[in-house]
Amino acid sequence: MSDPDRLALLEDAVRDELVALWADLDTAIRNAVEGQWSMQCDWVTDRIKQLTQLVGPTPWEQVQIPLLEGGVYQRIHAELGVSVEVDMTGVAEVRAIIDAGAR
Repeated sequence: MSDPDRLALLEDAVRDELVALWADLDTAIRNAVEGQWSMQCDWVTDRIKQLTQLVGPTPWEQVQIPLLEGGVYQRIHAELGVSVEVDMTGVAEVRAIIDAGAR
């Protein structure tokens, strides 16, 4: 396997890990006392920031809706100085579908 192929595989693995870390952050927030921020949230956020600096932001479509609605995704990227655009109309549409399915 060539070096460029290995680099591409590594980048793909980092992107996959970022998607998993966003899910871990969503879980950490839900599991925190009264849904507040916890040390676990800090730890996961630090990992997200480290990996985002290597491969760029995870597309918002791959991030849990509560993290987008609450601005967590946007805040973390802003702290890194990374610009992200979230289609909040699209987020609201997904939320409506989720809420309709829960009824």
